[in-house]
Amino acid sequence: MTSQQPDLQAHQKVWDEAGKEDPLWSVLSVPGKQGRWKVDEFFETGVQEIVEVMSYLERQGIAVDQGRALDFGCGVGRLSQALATHFGQVDGVDISPSMVDNARRFNKYPDRCRYHVNLSRDLSLFGDGSFDFIYSNIVLQHMHPEWARGYVAEFIRCLKPNGVLLFQMPSRQRLRGRLKQLLPPPLLRAYRRLRHHGHPAAVVHGISRDEVVRFCEAHGAAVLDVQASDVVGYGW
Repeated sequence: MTSQQPDLQAHQKVWDEAGKEDPLWSVLSVPGKQGRWKVDEFFETGVQEIVEVMSYLERQGIAVDQGRALDFGCGVGRLSQALATHFGQVDGVDISPSMVDNARRFNKYPDRCRYHVNLSRDLSLFGDGSFDFIYSNIVLQHMHPEWARGYVAEFIRCLKPNGVLLFQMPSRQRLRGRLKQLLPPPLLRAYRRLRHHGHPAAVVHGISRDEVVRFCEAHGAAVLDVQASDVVGYGW
């Protein structure tokens, strides 16, 4: 067992509790929706997001074979269910058993969409060159940067030749967020719990844009485009 393994288990515990308590809001924490998401409304946000993603790729002239896709950090399946309308086979992976249980319960496409629990710092459950498309949004930001780098390397390994990887990662923290990091850890944890009405707050991490680009290129990927995003949560 590595020294990092207990931390990964603690990370799993946080998200597993969230998946049991309020899974939809834990995935998409829109103000006013805590405990109030309607299932159809929630999943429609995934449909719209994937439509926008596919349109973006088309505008960029990036061709994607529609064979097999991976939704990394799938949660309850918000994005993998939408991907299943564009790809012949979709795999959703999450660290939380309760989230995956919910994803399987909501799965409308059991013939082509499968869900997996993965408590590992790699994606060894998939072979090299398994996927035509890999997508991950508002997921890597909740991981220690060392873990995030490892998963990005695994994404690249799992891509087919000419496969497409699209992921989101915060790159620069706002001043307010940096100042809060100066608080003593117990006080910072108490602040986060109060701000999130007593619920565990997911910590947000980031890696600089230039470092992410260099890392991807060093692992054999060609970086075609980088876009700004405003989806980052607490303190960013």
